[in-house]
Amino acid sequence: MRWVLNYYSLVCIAVELATMENHLLDRLSIELLFVLTVILMLVGLEVGFRIGANVKGKKVKAQTSQVRALMGATLGLLAFMLAFTFAAAQKHFENRFQLQINEAMLIKSAFMKAGLFEEPVRSEARALLIEYVDDRIALRKWVQEKEAVNIFGVLNRAEEIQLRLWSLGTRSSDASSGNAFQSRADILPEVLGLMESQTRRLQAALVNRIPPIIWLTLYFTAMVSMIVVGYQAGLTEKRSPLATFSLALVFSAVMVLIMDLDRPLQSLFALDTAVMDELAVFMQTI
Repeated sequence: MRWVLNYYSLVCIAVELATMENHLLDRLSIELLFVLTVILMLVGLEVGFRIGANVKGKKVKAQTSQVRALMGATLGLLAFMLAFTFAAAQKHFENRFQLQINEAMLIKSAFMKAGLFEEPVRSEARALLIEYVDDRIALRKWVQEKEAVNIFGVLNRAEEIQLRLWSLGTRSSDASSGNAFQSRADILPEVLGLMESQTRRLQAALVNRIPPIIWLTLYFTAMVSMIVVGYQAGLTEKRSPLATFSLALVFSAVMVLIMDLDRPLQSLFALDTAVMDELAVFMQTI
C-alpha cells in the first residue's frame, strides 16, 4: 500500500503547484490587495477625468447624456459581476465549513464504534482517531505558516491512519471471534468516509476556487467603469474628491471581501475550527 501514499503525495504537490500558478493573488496579503485595488480604481477615475476634461466645444453637451447612460450600464454590469462572484465565494466558504463538520461527525462515529472492539484493538483504534483529530487541528497552523513539509507530513500521516483503521476493520482476530469481526467491520463506512472527506477538503481548499479569468474580467470591468465615471466628470469639469474616493473605496472593499472569502485561509473570514477542538476534548474524556 506504500505506492498509495507516494501517489497521494505527488498529487498534493501537483495540486499546490497548480494552485500557485493559477492563484497568484494568494501570495499577496489582503491589506496590500486592498491598497492596490483602491489605487487602481483611483487611477481609472483620474485617467477618465483627464480625457473628459480635454474634450472641448459643442461635443460636450452632446456627449454628456450618452456618457451618463453608458456610466449607468457599466456600473450596473460591475454590480452584477460582484454579486455573481460573491455568491460563488460564499458557496465555496460554506462548502469548506460543511466538509469540516461532516468529517468531525465521521470521526466521532468511528470513535464510538471503536469502543465495541476487543482489546488491544479498541485502544489502538481510538488512539489513532485521537491522533487524527490532533493532526487536523495542527494542520491549520502549518498551513497558516506555509510549512509545506509539515503539511505534507500531516496529510501523509492521515492517509496512514486511514489505511491502518481499514486494516483493523477488515482483520479477523481468530476463528471464534465472528462477532468481534462483525463489530470491527462496522467501522469501515466511517473509514471510507474519512478518505473521501480528505479528498473533498483538498479539492475545496486548493482547486474549487473562482477562476483567474473571472478575476481578470472583474478588474477589467471595474477599471472601465471608473474610466467612464471619470470621463463623465471631466466633461462637466466638476468632481467631488470625497465622492470620487468613496466610490473607489467601496468597490475595492467589496472586491477584496469576495477575494478573501474565496481563499482557503481567510484574513477577514476565519473558518471556525471549534468543532474539532470540541471533538478532541470529547475523545479525551471517554
